Amino acid sequence: MKQVHLPQLGCGIYMCVCQSGSMFNDAGRALSKRPKQRDDCTVRALAIALRFKYDEAYDLLAGAGRKCSRGFRLSDWLNTQPFARKMPFPAVKGERRMNPHRFCRDYPTGTFICKVAKHVFAVVDGVVHDTFENPPDRCIYTAWEIKMDTSKERPCASTS
Repeated sequence: MKQVHLPQLGCGIYMCVCQSGSMFNDAGRALSKRPKQRDDCTVRALAIALRFKYDEAYDLLAGAGRKCSRGFRLSDWLNTQPFARKMPFPAVKGERRMNPHRFCRDYPTGTFICKVAKHVFAVVDGVVHDTFENPPDRCIYTAWEIKMDTSKERPCASTS
């Protein structure tokens, strides 16, 4: 897998682009107060989607009940947030399920958090952001569109 390294971003996030169009992005975990966290896909996806520092997203989810280095049911929390619009992708008999490749093609602009089996990742402007390259045929069960207040670069309270 050929990778092209990008310069460090202002918030200390290290990223590189893979040939598939996905982007290695640890959401700033390596430079955070918690560089050895595990099972933190929810923290990374939220930090990327909301443009928060890793520690801000970690603290936000800790306040919602996430335990250190443990999984967290982000879907339950996102469904209560005014800045997140749920987009379910149910199985339809005889049709292929939504996958990362098709999702990026169908939604080339915007910010999303996508749920697959036992994992979540962020998609920003048609590019998957994660710490590994997701298989292109992995089924996306649900996505949430994240609406940002562009004047403040923080989540937008309205969902319209």
